[in-house]
Parts: sequence; structure tokens; C-alpha cells
Amino acid sequence: MKHALALLIPALMLVGCGAEDKEASQRTQITILGTIKSDIGPQFEQAVEHYNESQSEYELRVLPVDGNAYERMTALYASRNAPTIMVMGQETQELKDRLMDFSQSELLTNAYPGTYETVKDGDRVLGLPISIEAFGFLYNKSVLDQAFEGDFQPETVDSQLALEQVFEKVAALDSTRAAVSVSPMDWSLGAHYSNLMFTNQSDELQGKLAALDAIKSGDIQLADNAIFNGWVDTFDMMMANNTAQRAPLAPTFDESAMDLASGNIGLWFQGNWAYPLLNELNPDVEYGILPVPVSQDSQFAGNKALSVGASLFFTVDKTQSTEAERQGAQDFLKWLLVSEDGQRHYVDEMNFIPPYSNFTRLPQDSMTQDISRFMQTGQTLDWMNLYYPGDAFPSMGASMQKYLAGVIDRKGLADEIEKYWNSK
Repeated sequence: MKHALALLIPALMLVGCGAEDKEASQRTQITILGTIKSDIGPQFEQAVEHYNESQSEYELRVLPVDGNAYERMTALYASRNAPTIMVMGQETQELKDRLMDFSQSELLTNAYPGTYETVKDGDRVLGLPISIEAFGFLYNKSVLDQAFEGDFQPETVDSQLALEQVFEKVAALDSTRAAVSVSPMDWSLGAHYSNLMFTNQSDELQGKLAALDAIKSGDIQLADNAIFNGWVDTFDMMMANNTAQRAPLAPTFDESAMDLASGNIGLWFQGNWAYPLLNELNPDVEYGILPVPVSQDSQFAGNKALSVGASLFFTVDKTQSTEAERQGAQDFLKWLLVSEDGQRHYVDEMNFIPPYSNFTRLPQDSMTQDISRFMQTGQTLDWMNLYYPGDAFPSMGASMQKYLAGVIDRKGLADEIEKYWNSK
């Protein structure tokens, strides 16, 4: 009898495993390229795991990006293995003929006006906004409080001179190695820092787009442009106070986050997507975010405005996916943006600021509160990088890296940026 049971138990286990495999194979398989952002990879993958456990009709898998997301997308399309869901920014318009229309989606009805203008194609809406994001100087409030011998007042940083004073006071502390960290990644320099040069060309979006066209046509010469020169002046100040003087292209995202969280530096040019990592590294620190002044004139509006916008969008392939796969993609997005469990992952774990009116929870951290204040007062700058071609930030990022490393000078930087845009 014992022998019979010994034979029966493994057989039952095999039957159980077979049932599980059969159930998995019966599910519609859907894929998403990447984890929205690499710095929230574990949190997003946990959300995917919970989604898969919440229902039995679809199985969502995360595909690795392995480098440049746009290049990965085009390679997968070329091999006819396009992901069902893709996270896109400026690439959306270039791939618009391959993307599903969300204009009639119930999910879009909850999106705040203005958060999906850049993904419109006539009457079509090519994607759903993922999060309200902002970038500027992230700062460790305790370090800046110490530097200013009391309570640091962020609103006083309204010019390049005021920023320089912040750098000097932070650098003078015995507890810090330097004032600021300059992340050398091409997306940070070529998309985010470059945005400050374009978005400050005018107070209105149409004026900014006109300036971008004028740079393309050669009607604006960057070497003679006051905003360009002010923008480079600020970057020169950042370089002079950078923690990585000997090897400016060496710092990683995580290393800079550790420096800010531990108080080795006071500021870091980055975005609020870094907050989950910062909070994990040191939850006792209060973090804030400052605009990036590009002028000595304290009355210049751009000095006191934060770059805020919905920069990334969920898109769904329509050319290589089946109807069932597209339904599965929308089912996951509905779970993430509508269900209580999905919203918990979205806000509490990934720390996204939702661009949707139906959310019942919001991040409560100090950095999010700072961003909300800028939005409420209208002190915001457009994300002009959303209007870049897909290869713009790698190209300008490479030029900025050369400048950061001292390989080219200001004129060389202007020439390389103009050469890129003149080719478009």
C-alpha cells in the first residue's frame, strides 16, 4: 500500500503541474516592452505579477529593453515580434500608423485635458498618459537647511546668481564632497537638460515650436542666442560644482541617488521618478525640487518655473497583434488605472502622480507636494523634448557628454546641436 501511495503522489503532482501548464497555455499571451522606467523595475514587475494572479484570461510578460527603447521597438517590428504594449514618448508620432486609437476608450475620459495633446493624430489619440513628471534640481532639505543655517527657502533661487550661492554654501559644508551631481546619461542631458534651452525660447508653446523650426532652418544661430548662452552658463556652473570632477562621465544613476540620500551632495539634476529610490535609500530625508535658472534676471519667468508634463504614454500595437491581445492590453491598463489594487501599485509603489481624475489616492511625499504647488500657481514649462524626433536625445546627449568631458567647447556644442537640427 505504501509503495502504491509512493507511486501515486508523484503522478498526482504531475497532473497538477500539467493542469497549471494547460491553464497558462490557454491564456492569451500579451507583452509589454520594459518596465516603464528602469528605476521602478521591481515595483512594476510586482504589479504585473499581481495582475496575472487577479484573473485567468490573460498572461502579461515583460520584455527586456536592452538599450535604446526606440531601436528595440523598431527591431522587434522588423522581426514581426512587436510587443502588445509599448511605453513611448516622442516616438509616438513616428510609429503612429502602427498604434491603436484610444479616442473612444473609457480610460481616456478620466485623463486631464492637455495631458495627451502630443499623442494626437487628427481625431485619433495614440496613447494614454502614464504620469505627471517634473525635473530640475532634486535637493536634500537637511543639507540645504544646514548650508543656510536654518530653514532653506526654495523660492529665493530665482537667478543664476542665487543658484551659485546655493552651490557655494553647500560645497563649503564639512559634511559634503561637492554641491551637485550631474548625471551623464544621454537621456538626462539630451532630453531633459536640453529641454530647458528650447522651452525658454518663448512663453507660449507656438513660439517655442517656431524657435525650434528657426534652429532647423538656420534662422537662429545658437552662438548668438541669449537663452542658449544662459543655458550653457548654468551648465558650466554645474560642471564646476560637480561631484565627479576627475571622471564626469562615470557616475551612475544609483550612485548619484546614494550621494544625495546620504548627504554627500545637496542637489542632483534629475526628475521625481528618482524619489522611490531616494526614499528607499534614506526614508528619513525630506526631498524637494527646484527649477533650473538660465538667466541672471530674477524677473525672468523661466528661472522660477518647473518643467512639468506627461512625458510617457502607454501605446498598443495594432498591426501585429490580434484582437484578443489588444483586449488583453486594455484589460491590464484598466486594472492598473481603475482598480483599487492597480492604483495602489501605481501610486504607493511606483510613486506616480496620476494624470487622471478618477484616482482616489495621491503620493504624499514632499517632492510631489512641491510639484503640485508649481502646477497650482501655473509656474510650469513645456516638455519640448516630446516634440523631438526619436533620435534627437541620443544625438544631443552625445554632444552634451563631449562638452561635459571637455572634448568640445561652447562653439563646438552649438555647432553639433545645429548640425543635428539642420538635418531634420
